[in-house]
Amino acid sequence: MCGLTGIILERKRHRREELRAIGGIFTELLLLNQKRGIDAAGVAVVRRDSTYRLLKRPGPAEGLVAEKLYWRILDLDNKVTAILGHTRQKTRGTQRNNRNNHPIVVGRRVCGTHNGTLANADHLTRTLRLPRAAEVDSEVLFRLVERSQDDREFRLLLARCRGRISAAFVRLDEPGKLRLLKGDMPLYAAHIPSLRAVAYASEAWMLAAALDGRRFRMLELDHFTLSVFDCRGLLDFTQQDAFFRAPYAPERLGT
Repeated sequence: MCGLTGIILERKRHRREELRAIGGIFTELLLLNQKRGIDAAGVAVVRRDSTYRLLKRPGPAEGLVAEKLYWRILDLDNKVTAILGHTRQKTRGTQRNNRNNHPIVVGRRVCGTHNGTLANADHLTRTLRLPRAAEVDSEVLFRLVERSQDDREFRLLLARCRGRISAAFVRLDEPGKLRLLKGDMPLYAAHIPSLRAVAYASEAWMLAAALDGRRFRMLELDHFTLSVFDCRGLLDFTQQDAFFRAPYAPERLGT
């Protein structure tokens, strides 16, 4: 298992103290997700102009947040749209090759994080003639996002996948939208009204712990759905069915 966490900010001006609070909540969530993987950790900060800052390293999240560069990347301003974080428990691909660590950026189109395994990654690579830059199977999932022109086409490609999948990703040509794919692996989201933001994490208790003392509302993310959050109106997120070949049927999964 791996840990997914992140925050999308509503497109309204945030005060400096609000931006610091958002950075602090993200950091606490990243550290809490460390229990789900200590082989590597990473963060990507996406900006309104489609650029991003990326830092990922082998080792646990506590080592990453101890770096001065981490805090420079987490020095947020009002041009930031989303923050994506990941803690990795390796399955395929050594963490010593940083291309295997998350967030994964493919081409100039997609930045994402994945929890699970894609069992037929090599088959998809061959049959769809996908480029590969790393050993990790997660890259193939984001190559499918890169290959697709829209969410409908991605969901058709996703149906060819076999494995266990939940993921968070941003199409860099749409930097104001965060997509959460909740398949058969856990993923939870919460709206924070005072900060005009939505945070997500792999386990619900992590959100409750990081947001302790703040008013927040858990959002319904159904299994086997693709939810699209737009920074122009976070609570108007859309949700579409998104199926793949998983070990368990959706109705047998717990929340």
